[in-house]
Amino acid sequence: MPSYELFTDNELIDAINQGNINAFEFLYDRYTSKVLKRCYFICLNLETARDLNQEIWVKVFLHLHTFKKEAAFSSWLYRLTTNHCLNYIKSKAHTGQWSGEIPLNEPRQKSPAASIEVHLLLQKLSLEDRTILAMKFLGEYSYEEISAICKIGVSAAKMRVSRLITKLREEVGP
Repeated sequence: MPSYELFTDNELIDAINQGNINAFEFLYDRYTSKVLKRCYFICLNLETARDLNQEIWVKVFLHLHTFKKEAAFSSWLYRLTTNHCLNYIKSKAHTGQWSGEIPLNEPRQKSPAASIEVHLLLQKLSLEDRTILAMKFLGEYSYEEISAICKIGVSAAKMRVSRLITKLREEVGP
C-alpha cells in the first residue's frame, strides 16, 4: 500500500478516479477539518456544520471525476463547500426554518480569551463577509485567490478584508 502522505492532491484524485478508495479516505482526512471549520464559520451552528460537512464529502465523492485540475483542488473544494452551505441556508430561510440565530445550547469555550462573544460578532456579518474572512484566515487563501473566487479585484479583496477586521475590532472595543 503506497504512502499517501507524499501524494499531491492531483495524484490522490487520479488514484481515486481509478477506484482506490483508500486514496479518498486520505483526501478526506487531509481536508475534513478545514471543510468543517468553513461550514461552521458560515452557518454558526456546530451540529449543522457537521451535517453539512458529511453532505459535502458525499458530493465530493460523487463529483470528483468532474474536477478539471485547472485550479487547486482546495479551491474547488472550498467553492463546493461555500455553495453547499449557502444553498442550505437559503433553502432553510425560504422555508422559514433558518432564523440565523445561534442556538443557546451551542457549546462555548470557557477560556478568558473566548469571553468575547465571537459567535455574536460573526453573526453580525453578512454571509459573504464571513465567507471572505473564512477564505483569508481559515483557508489561508491569498488575496489573488480571493479576488478570483469572489470575482473582484485584488485591491478590492484587500480592502474588504481590512474593513471587516476594522469592523470586528470596533465591535469588540478597546
